[in-house]
Amino acid sequence: MDTCVSGIQCNSVTMAPRRFCFLLLSLVIIMYIPKINAQTSDGAKNILTKIFTTDSYNKAVRPTSNQSQVTNVSVDFSLTGIIDFDSQKETLITSGYLIISWSDYYLQWNPSDYYGTSNVFIHQDDVWKPDIALQNGISEFKGLGSSELLVNVTSDGTVAWWPYAILQSTCKVDITYFPFDIQTCSLKFTAWSYYKTEVQLIVGSNHIIFEDYEENSAWTVTGSNVDTLPESSDATVVFTMKMKRKPLFYLLNVIVPVIMLSVMNTCVFVLPAKSDEKAAFSVTVFLSLAVFLTIVTSTLPQNSDKVSFLGIYLVIMAGFSTLTVILTLFQLRLNSREEDIDPIPSWLIKLHMLVDKVRNRKCNKVRPTPHAQNGGFISGSEYVDTVDEKMVDVTKSKVPPPEEVIKMEITWNNISNSLDFVFFWLYFLAGFIITVTVLSIMAKDAG
Repeated sequence: MDTCVSGIQCNSVTMAPRRFCFLLLSLVIIMYIPKINAQTSDGAKNILTKIFTTDSYNKAVRPTSNQSQVTNVSVDFSLTGIIDFDSQKETLITSGYLIISWSDYYLQWNPSDYYGTSNVFIHQDDVWKPDIALQNGISEFKGLGSSELLVNVTSDGTVAWWPYAILQSTCKVDITYFPFDIQTCSLKFTAWSYYKTEVQLIVGSNHIIFEDYEENSAWTVTGSNVDTLPESSDATVVFTMKMKRKPLFYLLNVIVPVIMLSVMNTCVFVLPAKSDEKAAFSVTVFLSLAVFLTIVTSTLPQNSDKVSFLGIYLVIMAGFSTLTVILTLFQLRLNSREEDIDPIPSWLIKLHMLVDKVRNRKCNKVRPTPHAQNGGFISGSEYVDTVDEKMVDVTKSKVPPPEEVIKMEITWNNISNSLDFVFFWLYFLAGFIITVTVLSIMAKDAG
């Protein structure tokens, strides 16, 4: 018996350290297990009973024990998308939500008294909230959010409110560099019923939040900033964003067709004056440009304060087309004249000679023929070199002076062709310079 007893005692002594180690390890594990806040429904019910029944919470009272103190309200804006921007009506429709928070003195409790409940959700219409509204809105006045939205209230009295809204606001449009323009639009929120001495709006971030933003197909947001307007007598916060228009649509559907019509307008002077289609072609191009400009003008922003360079360019092209029709009719009128009845003015002769030099042509000189019976003349290309010298001497007296020979060779048709040459290059150079200049100004200065 002593041996068994002594054996049992030995085993007990041996197992004691093991039990102690196991107990110590369990305590260490328990210490490192995260604390679980077991909030119960009873805790939330008791908090609401305390707030609205026991403490008789009144949402009409500003949430501060000293009503002479200012209630600071933090406001941020998260933009989710640009729905529409009407540059003609100068209106902007955006979607997004405000991130608003403030401290409510009357919404505080000790979580340990309510089963560890540290926050509750309450309908937004049941608690005090700043009556923030969009000051530069174009729709009917209404408060943010709806009765279905909830606010998150924590035990220290911090209230978080995220009202989502479709915002319709005004935006002054600058169309100077359309369609390479950058527009600056603002969303101006104000605490409508309170003065700055009662409610002060402050910003938590110095820019608009774009975490949930979806890219727009027509506009790209290039930047944003936030201002509280210190000089204003009202509690106001302004969210400003810069939007750059994506010009590809207008390049393909407005600018390129106008340039193509301008090139066709220049090609009127390629047709000879004898062609019966010259006048019809010029009028057709003019009507096509006029109809197209009517369609384009309806899509351009309507603004009388500033004029777009594109609008000026379209007016210039329309003026060129009108002038083309006038010049074409003038050329046809000249081409129908006869040299015997209507002599060609000397300045037109000089213009024709200059054009011939540019074209590297030589004027055909009239030389006497050996078979001239009545003083007739033929061109130098038809002159026979084996002419009897006596016959040449006889006919030399009938050769007119050089100026008269030139006048006899140049016809009104030649004058019309020379004018075509001059007008074609003038139109081409003027159109090219104006187009490159206007597009460069719009694309460069817009940025």
